[in-house]
Amino acid sequence: MRHFRTLLVHELRSAFFSWNTWAAAGLFLTLMGTLHWFAVLECSRTPQAWTPVEATFRLFWLPLLCVLPLLTMRSFADERRQGTLSALLTTPASPAAIVWAKFLSAWITWALFWISFTLFPVLVNLRLGTTSEAALYDSSAMLGGLCFILVSGLLHVSIGILCSCVTRSATLAALLTFITLLALTAIGGAMESLPIESWAWLGWLREPAAHLRTFGHLQDFASGILDSRPLILYLTGTLLSLGLAVLAVEGQE
Repeated sequence: MRHFRTLLVHELRSAFFSWNTWAAAGLFLTLMGTLHWFAVLECSRTPQAWTPVEATFRLFWLPLLCVLPLLTMRSFADERRQGTLSALLTTPASPAAIVWAKFLSAWITWALFWISFTLFPVLVNLRLGTTSEAALYDSSAMLGGLCFILVSGLLHVSIGILCSCVTRSATLAALLTFITLLALTAIGGAMESLPIESWAWLGWLREPAAHLRTFGHLQDFASGILDSRPLILYLTGTLLSLGLAVLAVEGQE
């Protein structure tokens, strides 16, 4: 446990002083700020079925695909390319501790990005909001959306860590992460659009669709609905991805 804490502190310090982290933060805040501002403008022109906060969270897949791969691509790929991973594996720290330290560091950074995003609705509400426009800052949707991001982020970050473990190229690791996350998100969206209830022969897809409907999970979290199925999906997927990452790192010994 002592080695894990040391590794985690080291990874967090390295992430803080890394230009890659600050570049990803700049891209994330620019992207999310722009999306939220356009959501506010759209809601001001015509009545919408959702608030600007909800509309922005519905586009969570954009920073997921564009920013998250930048956070995880160097975690193991650079270590392997520079030959420092072999030296790290000769220390008393176990491969599992190394993987979990890098995973938690990336997940905490990803969580801080999204927590920083909450400043945008607050600033918009302070500048434009009135007592009759409380929807500019929808606290329940904000809290539910953040919970969804933090829980689903466990799986998304672990996928990025796994992709970084299997290659020496950070660029290839980012590409693999992008493709995997795109496929996961697209499958979830496709499952929700299928007319499962209308087509009898699609009945066998009812249970998989209930687990994989990514956007439905976001809506449930934002509505305060707690369902064990997305929790099981994201937690088991995280453990599976990190388990495979540990095996990949052990193979470098």
